[in-house]
Amino acid sequence: MAIIAGAAGLIIADVIGRNLGLFSIRATSALVEYALLAATMCGAPILVRRGGHVAVDSLIGALPPIARDLVRRAGFVLAAVVSGFLASRAAALSLEAAARGVTDIRSIDVPGWVATALLAGGLGLCAIEFARLTLQRALPPTGGQAG
Repeated sequence: MAIIAGAAGLIIADVIGRNLGLFSIRATSALVEYALLAATMCGAPILVRRGGHVAVDSLIGALPPIARDLVRRAGFVLAAVVSGFLASRAAALSLEAAARGVTDIRSIDVPGWVATALLAGGLGLCAIEFARLTLQRALPPTGGQAG
């Protein structure tokens, strides 16, 4: 939330400053782009944990309970594998960019590994959350009374 508020504040300050002819914040566009990526990668794992990810429950809801559980679990496994693969690729690209000293040159210079590191972190956490959901559905609930 703070990232979005900061980006909005930066945009407002830039627009007011330009319209009053006082100043212009040249780095606004680049900083807001990185802020949006960071906010997305911070929010995605939370959405997965809370069940806010995209799911088609109308088809799954029509299945018998055992099939419904298997389809959901298969979906979580697939999502975990894809998220993990993309996180590993983003991490590899980030390490490569850091080793080569790549710089994203815009209105400000940003190390080239920043964007892919944000992707790697967010997608890695999504993979963990999907794996957790898979295991949570597979294991019997704890703390309840037996039989």
